[in-house]
Amino acid sequence: MRLSRPRIVLRALLLLLGGAVMLWRAQGARSDARAALASGAEDAQLLSRVALVELLVGLLALGAAVLALLALRRRRPRHTLRLSDLGTGASSPGEPAGRDGSTGSP
Repeated sequence: MRLSRPRIVLRALLLLLGGAVMLWRAQGARSDARAALASGAEDAQLLSRVALVELLVGLLALGAAVLALLALRRRRPRHTLRLSDLGTGASSPGEPAGRDGSTGSP
């Protein structure tokens, strides 16, 4: 399925926003973990792990946004295979085999 350019841009923007929010939350959880560690609270390790998971999710979202934006690049048109390219005549050794598997060489 092909997505239109505006949908890809919208998807990339939402991924950028979501990734930024997750990185912001990871920073907050990290500072909370440091404060909990300084006060001797038992949940410091849990907060540290939550911060790590939020950081990874944020980086993954930013990476997906970059890939979505890279999909918007214009590419050179490629030669597509047409029925006329198959030809029924003899082919040279460097060309693909014909329909019956023969290469045209005796």
